[in-house]
Amino acid sequence: MLTYSLEKRGDKPRYLYLYNEIKKDIIAGKIKSGEKMPSKRALAEHLGTSVITVENAY
Repeated sequence: MLTYSLEKRGDKPRYLYLYNEIKKDIIAGKIKSGEKMPSKRALAEHLGTSVITVENAY
């Protein structure tokens, strides 16, 4: 499961921080091409944020 600390986001909106972190992981190869991403509900629950936040980041 992807894990990101949303407290480190500073003054950025949560969805934008999450989007940028996922993008960095894709570029770095931590998330492989064709790899299935967690469902928005599962990731939202894991990170303790709303489904809308994850949906906007995706």
